[in-house]
Amino acid sequence: MANKEYFVGEIIKADGDEYKIIGKITYRNKQDGKTWDEYKLLALHFGNEIRWLSVDNFYKEYSLSRENPSASTIGYHLVDTGYEQVIAAMGDVDVQVGDEAAFQEYEDSTEEKIVSLEKWDDGDEYSSGYYLDPWEFGKEGENTRSEGFHKAGGFELVKLIGFILVFILGFGYSFIQGFFSSHKKIDAFLKKNPRFTYVTSITGMDKQKANVYECTGVSLYSPEEANMQVAKTIIDGVNGNTSDIQQNDEKDDNSVAILTPKEYALIYRGEDDKVYVQVSNRKYAYTTDKEPYRSRERTHRYYRRFYYSRGYYYDRNSFTRSTSSYDGFTDGQIEYNSSNDLNTYSGSVRQESISSRSSDGGGLSSGK
Repeated sequence: MANKEYFVGEIIKADGDEYKIIGKITYRNKQDGKTWDEYKLLALHFGNEIRWLSVDNFYKEYSLSRENPSASTIGYHLVDTGYEQVIAAMGDVDVQVGDEAAFQEYEDSTEEKIVSLEKWDDGDEYSSGYYLDPWEFGKEGENTRSEGFHKAGGFELVKLIGFILVFILGFGYSFIQGFFSSHKKIDAFLKKNPRFTYVTSITGMDKQKANVYECTGVSLYSPEEANMQVAKTIIDGVNGNTSDIQQNDEKDDNSVAILTPKEYALIYRGEDDKVYVQVSNRKYAYTTDKEPYRSRERTHRYYRRFYYSRGYYYDRNSFTRSTSSYDGFTDGQIEYNSSNDLNTYSGSVRQESISSRSSDGGGLSSGK
């Protein structure tokens, strides 16, 4: 899917309603340098109300929200925090290039509804809203997932079906499955994918928990390759939305650790030789020191050391009110190679390179 970008004056639909774009702000995250766009929308059919459409093309995250001074974070948990800087501003907006603010983003337990807080020099601004899938907004004719089959008639529909069949034969079911997957969260993807079976949950500190899933269909792979294939399936399932990912190369342990902007997951072979995936919010990893379900000691060590090396120092600025499970931690850090195979694969998926996807494979299925 190509990046989604719009301009002041255009008419778009979002969650079924028509809006006119009357303003646009482009922000840069001062921590990682990534940018995203915020569009100010004027409702055309219900009282000229204002909405804000957030489009993050890098992490493939989208949301629709409104200003809400009475928004509450009770029942929500913090998932992101940092500093944003305005690098472009157009239309009816009240910011200028160079303006900066601290921001915090919260999610409810369903991980669908959001509350955001921006701390500007002249006061705090709260907003509330919910996430969108990419086909739930855009200009007329831009999206095809929900409209294409309804609008295509007769010969056009036959051609569309024929194209899909040829594409599947040429590139394999695994690629199709990965390409059309829209899950942004690892846990949500695992819940809906039939290859993963929920096993249990581990209760952590600060009301956090980790979910554990067993993966089937990997018995023919070596332990190292099985974990690699599971990792690629997850990467496809979240559209490459990973921050850091690497397989342990220490002797007798091939676990794969995955950090996303909001989650931490571990793919590992348990003491019963089954392949498990444990996934949690990053706050669970920050606050809780518990062994992954049925894991070996070396797997537990890698789980802790990877997070300490790649996530802890960033998260401690977000979870200042929580007690860290790493106070006095002395087990050292892992050596991270940003050019490792899985990180490279995730980058190719994120950039939606068809050639990279078809050559690297699509996870647990065998067809190409």
